[in-house]
Amino acid sequence: MKQIPGPRRAAAGREARSMTQKKVTITDIAKASGVSKTTISRYLNGRFDLMSPETRRRIESVIDVSGYQPSTIARSLKNKRSLLLGIVVSDQSSPFSTAVLLGVGDALRNTEYVPVFVNCDDDPAKERYQISFLLSRGVDGLIVNTTSYENPFLVNLEARGVPVVLCDRYIKGHTFDIVTTDHDSTIRQLLAHLKEQGYGLPALFSQRWDNNSVRLQRRQAFAAGAEALFGLRPGEAPVYEVDGQNQGSAVRALEDLMARCAPGQRPAVIGVNSVTTTYTLHAMREMGLSIPQQIGLCGPEDWNWGDQMNWPELTAPQLTTASVHAREIGATATNLLLARIADPSLAKQEVLLPSELSPRASTLLRP
Repeated sequence: MKQIPGPRRAAAGREARSMTQKKVTITDIAKASGVSKTTISRYLNGRFDLMSPETRRRIESVIDVSGYQPSTIARSLKNKRSLLLGIVVSDQSSPFSTAVLLGVGDALRNTEYVPVFVNCDDDPAKERYQISFLLSRGVDGLIVNTTSYENPFLVNLEARGVPVVLCDRYIKGHTFDIVTTDHDSTIRQLLAHLKEQGYGLPALFSQRWDNNSVRLQRRQAFAAGAEALFGLRPGEAPVYEVDGQNQGSAVRALEDLMARCAPGQRPAVIGVNSVTTTYTLHAMREMGLSIPQQIGLCGPEDWNWGDQMNWPELTAPQLTTASVHAREIGATATNLLLARIADPSLAKQEVLLPSELSPRASTLLRP
């Protein structure tokens, strides 16, 4: 416990100790601290700029000794808010989702809000059910990493005034607050790097993209970049759909890609995300392909494990990646939602986080 300077220390200590035998109220804290209830309220709401450092220390000491717990329920009723935020992730098993949830926690650390996390297992029907459940519990707003690019249910909720911030994935036909990555820049950087290293035929390996805005954007960016940087006509740059549950799909795609190459032409694969890139790496090993001598491999790094486990450097060979800051996406989306709850009239925001290229052995043919 911090020491209280000045003659009030002994009296404050006696007052605080006498409160440990009963339910403590804000009036008790004010009396023991020698300040008004308004000052205690300011302290509880983090308005330390409106009091002296000595007053702040004295209030903190009294609260520590008394074990006082402010009534969040009472304050939420007064503010007509539950102080709960619904956090909806498409697939909780994805390391991307884990990083996003860490970012949410970072942003809420010094607030009164409590996050309520739900997982949708990539199922739009389950997403609707989970969101309805959260709303029935009175959450003040939603952060949604949606399962579905076509999502009239969420469009309707937002249009009715429910505060919603999208996390990474867009919804077709409606403007939401959203925090995501500059996907065009991410793919363009990878393509420019492959061109610089002397690869002749880039290919995109992707999971299904038809109802996933991130994969769709990256596919479109790939087609545009392949045309601009490699001179490939529309439809000429190969795009393969691979199934993470069927390793054979990646092998078949690689066999077709190798067969399409002209003599002396070296191909390179861009995985649409980290999961697809690792599946493709396993398929290349299964086929005995030499990386990067026969074929290059790279992709977005959307797990964001950072220094704790920089997984692209643990593979053999180490993988060239373009970073996706998933934890920052979660934190920024949370701050956007809190701002939206505080002021519903704010203009909608689209926040695009940058991506940085990290060249590694899986694509390096030149010094």
